[in-house]
Amino acid sequence: MIAMKLFVFGLVLATSLAEDVKQPPAEIITERTIVREDGYNFEFKTSDGTSRKEEAGLITVGDRKGIAVKGTYSYLSPDGLEYIVSYTADDKGFKPQLRVASKSE
Repeated sequence: MIAMKLFVFGLVLATSLAEDVKQPPAEIITERTIVREDGYNFEFKTSDGTSRKEEAGLITVGDRKGIAVKGTYSYLSPDGLEYIVSYTADDKGFKPQLRVASKSE
């Protein structure tokens, strides 16, 4: 019984150590930010395939002022797929949409 517990412990330990393989930190390849009186735009891309682009502007709904945002971000997953999320956020709420693409698309 003790041998079985040691075997399971060793297996769990080996699995957790294998998952701790460190990836080099991603580097920013491109970056652009513009801040205006009525909103902003920014975008960036990193060396690991992650990117984000967002724009925002002031809106008025009734007698209230706020900000409306729309954008997209994407990243490459370990399974070789690119996950792309497009979104808007305004007086009607946050509305994301997900699209999954292969690296060749």
